[in-house]
Amino acid sequence: MISKTDDILFKDHKISIIIAWTLRLFLIIFGIYEIIFGFPVYGFMILVAVSFILLPAILTRQHIFIPLELEILFLIIIVLEYVVADSLSFYARFGYYDKFQHTMIPAIISFMGVLLVYIGYRFGKFKASYLMSGIIIVFVTIGMGAVLEVIEYSYDHFIGPATNFYITQGALTQGSSILDPFTDTMTDLMVDIVGAVIGAVFGVWILIRHEKNNKKSLLDDEIEIMKDYGKNNNKIEK
Repeated sequence: MISKTDDILFKDHKISIIIAWTLRLFLIIFGIYEIIFGFPVYGFMILVAVSFILLPAILTRQHIFIPLELEILFLIIIVLEYVVADSLSFYARFGYYDKFQHTMIPAIISFMGVLLVYIGYRFGKFKASYLMSGIIIVFVTIGMGAVLEVIEYSYDHFIGPATNFYITQGALTQGSSILDPFTDTMTDLMVDIVGAVIGAVFGVWILIRHEKNNKKSLLDDEIEIMKDYGKNNNKIEK
């Protein structure tokens, strides 16, 4: 069933809504299939990710929701990671797919960061320039990539051996069929940087172009809906 928010936005932004619902349904079906017939951990993680992105709207009856642009980008990350890379074993089948992941996902995360900055601007909660915002987003994204590498190292050397359970179906998270663990990790960090810069630059360029064109986007309409709810909620409280 289409939600209230989707119903309001459907007239002008039907393609985005159809994409979001397609990704939601695909991931729910794939997650259930993976739990029953595949590797249950991946299926569980997929369902948790979809639930996480929809939870604010469910709990608040659509008054608070994740903007569709952010949701679509987040769900694309889930498809790339848990469906393509893990469930379909692209990590194991294609030696350099990991580098594609370490470029694409930081790029998407950086772009999401730029969208969050724009939302902050529109709500009057963020005042930094686009240049400074882009630099911060790049460094935060790189930091997230570094933390991930630390987690992978800890899992391979401590958690995995201690529990005798490997989320990658027996394989180590660091290293690949073509690179040793050290080279693999350093290469991952380098392409993380490339992806983060690409996402941030592209996102800032999109925002500058959007301001010059002075046309309302889907995100603008979603922000207006959230602002209207905030105003109505404040009136009720008073």
